[in-house]
Amino acid sequence: MDKDRIKLDRMRYVKDNMPSNFAILAIVFDVLYFVLIYKINNEFFYNFLIGVSIIVNLLFMLFGFWSSIEVKNYHGKFGYFMIALGVVQIIRIFVYPMRAHAATYLGPEGEMAVMNNSQFLRSIIYLVAAAAFMIVGGLMSIKNSKTLQNYLDSVEKK
Repeated sequence: MDKDRIKLDRMRYVKDNMPSNFAILAIVFDVLYFVLIYKINNEFFYNFLIGVSIIVNLLFMLFGFWSSIEVKNYHGKFGYFMIALGVVQIIRIFVYPMRAHAATYLGPEGEMAVMNNSQFLRSIIYLVAAAAFMIVGGLMSIKNSKTLQNYLDSVEKK
C-alpha cells in the first residue's frame, strides 16, 4: 500500500478536526466583535437594530458550533453552510460598524464619532477574521468530504 492510499484509508477513522477548529476560531472572533460593539455605550445603538444584531450573533455562534461538530464527521454539506455563515459576517460589516463609524453625537468635546477609528478597525478585523475562518474551514470540509467519498466509492467498486 502506498502512502497516499494509507492516508485516504485513515480518513475513514480519523475526525476532520481542522475545519472544525477553524469554525471555533470564527466563533471566537465573533465573540470579540460582540464584546467590542456592545461595550460602546452610546444612544446610537439603542434601537431595534441592536436586537436584530444580538439575535444574529447568537445564531452565528449556534450554527457555527453546530457546523464545527458536523464537519468533524465529513458532512460536506455543512461546509457550504459554513461558507454562507462567512458571507453573513462580511455583510455585517456594512450594518453596524460602517453606520456607527459614520455617525456622530454631541459629546463634552463637541461633535464626536460614535465609533472611533480604532474601534472601527478592530470590528472590521474581527468580522473579516471570523468570515475568513468560516469560509476556509468550509472549503476544507467540502474538499475533504469529497476526497473521502471518492475513496469510499472506489473501495466499494473493488
